[in-house]
Amino acid sequence: MSTANLNDGFVALKDGSMIMLRIPYPLGFYAKGFDGRIDDPKAGWKGRGLWSTSGDRTPWLMEGGKGSKPRAVHIQLRPNPLAD
Repeated sequence: MSTANLNDGFVALKDGSMIMLRIPYPLGFYAKGFDGRIDDPKAGWKGRGLWSTSGDRTPWLMEGGKGSKPRAVHIQLRPNPLAD
């Protein structure tokens, strides 16, 4: 996986092809790094997640305007679109 600089999300390599994982909120998401974490091993995919912080060199241009602070973002990936 990669932070996909200037792409509002992450890039993952799966079966030889690159997949773009876009983060819809906050607008202008700029990943400063990420960590994969298992919070609850018994909960399956719901207990796992990708954590990242969003920050920018010009925070006054981010959603929320002047005074906006960096945000921690938790992303969960389903094994398929209909996973329960």
